[in-house]
Amino acid sequence: MASHNNKNIRPSSFEYDNKWIRDTWGWDTPEEFIRSKGGNLRPRVRYCLEIANLHQGMRILDIGCGRGEVVLHCARQGIYAVGVDYSQEVLSIAQAALDTHTPEERKFMKFICDDVKNLVTEGPFDRIFMLDLVEHLHDRELNELFQHCKDLLKTDGQIIIHTLPNRWLYEITYRRLLRLAMPWLPRDPRNDKEKAIHVNEMSITHLYKILTNNGFNCLIWLHDMIINQAKWHTPKNLSDRRASLYSWMRKPLVAAIFRFLSKTPLRLLIINDIFAVAVPEGQSILLHQSMHHNWMESLICRLSTNRG
Repeated sequence: MASHNNKNIRPSSFEYDNKWIRDTWGWDTPEEFIRSKGGNLRPRVRYCLEIANLHQGMRILDIGCGRGEVVLHCARQGIYAVGVDYSQEVLSIAQAALDTHTPEERKFMKFICDDVKNLVTEGPFDRIFMLDLVEHLHDRELNELFQHCKDLLKTDGQIIIHTLPNRWLYEITYRRLLRLAMPWLPRDPRNDKEKAIHVNEMSITHLYKILTNNGFNCLIWLHDMIINQAKWHTPKNLSDRRASLYSWMRKPLVAAIFRFLSKTPLRLLIINDIFAVAVPEGQSILLHQSMHHNWMESLICRLSTNRG
């Protein structure tokens, strides 16, 4: 497991500063985010909202909500939405976007700067979102978080998870395959910021183990978002290494080859986006037509548990 920090210390909230915010979202600057009311949904966020099977009257919680696009989007659909994050820097953007909405819409929106474990009166929730969160928390913290979610989640509720990177892409594809052919590549493709905040990068099997050990039934799958993400960033090139990668992924031939390979067993080593839906043990997962789950991931997760 890739872990670059002390195993007992989570990244400081100061790591998620204004520079990180601007570098991460590129053209969708804080100013643009507020102007659009958080409407420029990234492809993976839009996908998570689709598979959540949302409808008016629900209550949702977004843990590690960041700038709050999930909360803002859900609230505009008549869904009571709470976002919690421990970075005041990103929540100031979320609050500014909230203030652009009508009084009626604002009744459905709430942002809290705190640890989610202190939310004892907000639930229960129909859906809990954890998007780009689990890779920032150590296993001990994740175990505590998932146990707390049992108290916040309705009996028939679901947890929606997205995480990247896929650890196998870095540890196997990059380190053992690409560097074998191109030894001049750096030993570690991660930049300094990633090393500071990605303290627990996931594989499908490790995420499956954490969820099942905490009493959840879950479905975990890989679903490529990099082509759509590359198109989303088209308005303005990024300033980091993603710029070159996205430029390649916008080429029709490259995209076609990647899509083909992602339908083969190589998907386990080349797709970077991991998605999961988890429900309390004994409950059934409500499937959605947009859930591109693959039998291969399910089989590997189950086999890894049997071996362990």
